[in-house]
Amino acid sequence: MTRYPDEQLSPRMLAQKLDLFRRADANAQNTRSEISKTRTRLHELENALVTLDNEITEAAEFCEAYFLRHGRMD
Repeated sequence: MTRYPDEQLSPRMLAQKLDLFRRADANAQNTRSEISKTRTRLHELENALVTLDNEITEAAEFCEAYFLRHGRMD
């Protein structure tokens, strides 16, 4: 049932394993938090890219209309 011999099943070993568990759990929480922040930043960057794409398209359309009407930059 258990893979630990009786001499290892001590309060000290329990404390060490609980400490190890707590540190691993804290690291996992930090990792999840960093992933969440990264996802949020990615969405912000995607939104900024869409905005820039729209601005580029609008500027190109304006330039096209301007040059079709005026033929040159004056």
